[in-house]
Amino acid sequence: MTPLTTCLDLSFQATPSSVRKARAAVGEVVSGLVRDKRLVDDVRLCVSEAVSNVVRHAYGTRRGAVDVRVEREDAELAVVVRDDGMGLRASGGRGKAGGFGLKIIERVASQHTIETKPKAGTVIRMVFALDPPAYHSSDG
Repeated sequence: MTPLTTCLDLSFQATPSSVRKARAAVGEVVSGLVRDKRLVDDVRLCVSEAVSNVVRHAYGTRRGAVDVRVEREDAELAVVVRDDGMGLRASGGRGKAGGFGLKIIERVASQHTIETKPKAGTVIRMVFALDPPAYHSSDG
């Protein structure tokens, strides 16, 4: 068992331009770790959705940050997106509009967890299998 390695740890202002910046930074790091272009694209898509949710919903009218971390351990890659915004509603969403971002993450990532507390933020941890036979998106 290899130890957990942090490959990227960045913080951005929760603004629309940060979605592109986070996606590009994570994509560059993941491209250096794996050869599977589809996996890189899937990770980038999930990062875009998670960071977009922070930008659109986490802070309302106040300013805030979004933290993005990429970790690797054995045959798994984890991407953690964190904010200290208002947290998710009990229904699983922050607001009425949209709602597809978390569904995309659920479909694409091998595993994901969401930790949230009202007025204390949300942490989304998305795990992607690096072993091609275990990588579930290879079916299509």
